[in-house]
Amino acid sequence: MLDLRFNNNKEFMAAHREEYWQKMRNPHYALIEALTPLMLQIDAQMEVRPSKALSRIFRDTRFSRDKSPYRDHHWIAFRHAGEPRESSVLFWFEVTVEHLRWGLGFWGENRGAMDIFRRRLVSNPEEWLNLLKTLKKGRFAISGDQYKRMAIPEDLNPQVKDYYPLKDIHFVRQNADYDMVFTPQIFEELTKDFLALAPLYRLLRGYYEIALLEGA
Repeated sequence: MLDLRFNNNKEFMAAHREEYWQKMRNPHYALIEALTPLMLQIDAQMEVRPSKALSRIFRDTRFSRDKSPYRDHHWIAFRHAGEPRESSVLFWFEVTVEHLRWGLGFWGENRGAMDIFRRRLVSNPEEWLNLLKTLKKGRFAISGDQYKRMAIPEDLNPQVKDYYPLKDIHFVRQNADYDMVFTPQIFEELTKDFLALAPLYRLLRGYYEIALLEGA
């Protein structure tokens, strides 16, 4: 990844294509294939084909000032087959030169699904709070951009007020040891964490599907 970052050109990639396959693409493909039974257990319609779950190495430079043709890392995104990544709820994994991260959430802003989320926070806050209790304390950080001027209902349970103005939502694994990426432990940790996040996936997935129906 570091070599590609500092030699981001077609000539370098042409000379090192087999090395890229061996050291970057193939290990990601192997991890996707190892996780496939788990992902299909969580959702039988999950997209698990490696060529679809793995990000492309080619960058879309049409609207970017950075014209470097290649990314210097990959990410894995497990989502419903046939759905756009930009608005889907997905499990993701990413290793770069600087960090190791994985989790669950919406890739981008999904106003429809998050509006359903807000309605559920008002009508049934315990649904959300009970699911949060199932996650090991401190293992995941909850993050997301917020609407700065969104009015919050006065009768909203105080325990969920911080979540109400979220534009999107992510559950991100905290304090992952970077060195584990080179060992079988990475598969074990991903399996454990994705299973723990599965109930939240189903909840967010439900919000997404209700939003699709209401927008039809």
